Amino acid sequence: MDLDIRLTVPPQVMSRLVGDETVLLDLESGLYFGLDNVGQCIWESVSAGKDLSETLDTVVSEFDVDKVQAEADVIEFASTLVARGLLAE
Repeated sequence: MDLDIRLTVPPQVMSRLVGDETVLLDLESGLYFGLDNVGQCIWESVSAGKDLSETLDTVVSEFDVDKVQAEADVIEFASTLVARGLLAE
């Protein structure tokens, strides 16, 4: 997966803010997935239609993280969500 990709949220996936955590639910599989602050930032960025490069820039600007490490983390997180059917390429 590269940073130029623009992921989408499949129609069967819902997200809700529960307290200070975002929870994703795949209505087809019943899979729940909880997001921390960084995951929530990535989710909101991707949900808003930003590509992973723009998402990376958002993460680096909002959190105290090295850009190289943030890039690896954003790609790994997005890949995990795609593998679980919570995001689509």
